[in-house]
Amino acid sequence: MKKNKLFILIGIFWLIIILVFIGLKEFTLRTGKKVLLKTVPIDPRDLFRGDYVILRYEVSKLDLNNIPADYTNFKIGDRIYVALKIQDGYGTASKIFRELPKGEKLFIKGIVKGIYSKILNVEYGIESYFVPEGKGKEIEKLREWKNLAVKVSIDRFGNAIISSLLTNSNEISFK
Repeated sequence: MKKNKLFILIGIFWLIIILVFIGLKEFTLRTGKKVLLKTVPIDPRDLFRGDYVILRYEVSKLDLNNIPADYTNFKIGDRIYVALKIQDGYGTASKIFRELPKGEKLFIKGIVKGIYSKILNVEYGIESYFVPEGKGKEIEKLREWKNLAVKVSIDRFGNAIISSLLTNSNEISFK
């Protein structure tokens, strides 16, 4: 009987972890500020994971010569916060912070993945977007379009979640 109780407790524990994870993502989607980010899709399909798009953003490549930072000796793996300003309808990097920024209303949290001279390559956890089976080729065709964007929800802690893909200001529907 003890083994059954232990098994049930372990199951409940994992269920709680999954529900908390889903709840945090849902919180960000519902309460986060909606921001458009300019993007370019890179790869539409993976044999093992199905149809998805790997995305790169304009804010993924940060030039320390052009964007002010409160710190300059970044290392690979550093967590950073990028303040965003809305310019022509899109979020663009305005300042880089090493710590959670005080007084900034809109910022996104990322990890430094590469440093080349004074340019930081940053990932925000929104670089993969899964699409329905068989729709990856449609996204691949959009590579040639210059007006591809991603609408993200960013919560007050800088966490971002993709809410939709857009082209020419229209949401892409996968029906």
